[in-house]
Amino acid sequence: MNTDHSLNDIRLNRSRSGTRPTSVSQQFNTVRLQQTWPNNLTPNYEPRSTSRIFAPIVTAAAWSIHDLKTGEMLWEKRSTEQREMASLTKIMTCLLSCQLLDRFQLDPETLTFTVTRFAARICGTHSGLRENEVVRAIDLLYGLMLPSGNDCAIVLAHGFGEMLLKSKKSRVIDRLPINPVSEFVKEMNKVVTKMGLRATSFTNPHGLSEKGNKSTAADLGKIAFSAMEIPLIQKVSSTQSYEVQVTDPKGQTRTLSWKNTNKLLEKGFEGLKTGTTPNAGLCLSSVLRQGGNGVIVTLLSAKTEAHRWNESEKLARWALNTISYVKDKMESELIKSKVTAKLLADISRNL
Repeated sequence: MNTDHSLNDIRLNRSRSGTRPTSVSQQFNTVRLQQTWPNNLTPNYEPRSTSRIFAPIVTAAAWSIHDLKTGEMLWEKRSTEQREMASLTKIMTCLLSCQLLDRFQLDPETLTFTVTRFAARICGTHSGLRENEVVRAIDLLYGLMLPSGNDCAIVLAHGFGEMLLKSKKSRVIDRLPINPVSEFVKEMNKVVTKMGLRATSFTNPHGLSEKGNKSTAADLGKIAFSAMEIPLIQKVSSTQSYEVQVTDPKGQTRTLSWKNTNKLLEKGFEGLKTGTTPNAGLCLSSVLRQGGNGVIVTLLSAKTEAHRWNESEKLARWALNTISYVKDKMESELIKSKVTAKLLADISRNL
């Protein structure tokens, strides 16, 4: 198998400390993998040496794999390269919206926002909202994450942005022509700064191409990890279809039906978000659990639509199989060490 072109780019995240391994990546660094790969792994992925783990070859420009339990990055390829992220931006929009619901102690089932003209007319992927319609916050989250509605992103940003402005102590703010959406985006950047994600910056809540709206596979994996800690986001992002009723100013209602753009949900994945623009390429943040383990795969700029789905699935399943194998190996080594210690203790007592 020819892997020369990717080995320098694909690295296992290793611990530099000399302490006993406590995390998955530290365990990988201490376990010497056998030359014969486990039967449940594809033979084509067999490592060349017994001391390194090689990931599948993919066409994506950059990717990362994070542990769903710890948020730790396990494998990556060019994960620190800053790139446009398209609608993966909406993961942060969803995360911040949920954080603000909690901060202001609001119920997403009863909180409503009005669709602005700007939201209704925004270009790109659209959930079908019309100007002046009233929509519940919970429904806007589904419209944001399933059909990837740029209109829903603006409505959420505008509504929560107004709350952020009103919560400011300085009343000088009331006399300034500040855009609530800009205030929401400012808060998005505050959140990633607090998370220590220095390579990420947001200029809008939807992900349409703008010069400063960029991130990395490594940072996006961390954002996805934080998002998946929120049960509501887990529920929304794993939903395949959703129906919502919206109300116009005259009190009349109409029903919208949304389908999730993430095709991997049909294969047992739980989320999280698709993204596509000409500049960013085909992107995907996907989540998969297996046998008590879980991973978040962030894929940026895949070669084709088919590559996006196939490569994300390939990386996720390879990672989970590898994690399972290494954990089994660690457990086996621990048992052996305990048996050896007992034998030595018995021998010493009999001397």
